[in-house]
Amino acid sequence: MRKIKKVMNINSKILQMTGSEPDEQKMYRVLMSEQYRTPPYEMCDLEDKMALVEQNIRGWMKPRFLLDHRARTAYEFMDNGFVLVTVRDEDIHWESLKGLPERVIARARRHDGYFPTVVYGFRNGKADVQWQINPDGGFYMDNYGFGMTDDVVIPLWGKIDRTGSVVEPFRYLPMKR
Repeated sequence: MRKIKKVMNINSKILQMTGSEPDEQKMYRVLMSEQYRTPPYEMCDLEDKMALVEQNIRGWMKPRFLLDHRARTAYEFMDNGFVLVTVRDEDIHWESLKGLPERVIARARRHDGYFPTVVYGFRNGKADVQWQINPDGGFYMDNYGFGMTDDVVIPLWGKIDRTGSVVEPFRYLPMKR
């Protein structure tokens, strides 16, 4: 009979930990283990004593957890279903999305991070985040060039703090690069 290795998710590990420290500190301890430094995970330095744990989910590296080495805390930024968990509806500048296709606006309403989402380096406790709510047409193309569409990249730009909370609302800035 084959033994099945039980894989615990991070929340299960936190629940099993003893001690009175806050969950953010427990999550930090879990994420600092070797397991989160090897595939399917990768730890990236974001400067200012901050780090990001990315996870390969269905072939895409996704920004899952923010680690604050100064406070020894960690926060989930995106869940494994590609939802930006720290973004609330009031964190989106809806007026800047006017005129965009409804299917694209619907992705913002769902806080859908399926397309590329990038957390840039921290400075003075804040980091720029680019959240694509629509990719360019090459995203849909296969290895042989089929499936390409005429879609264009539609990024939303915002800023987060050391806990992943939005401190400057996400807005569509067509000319920002």
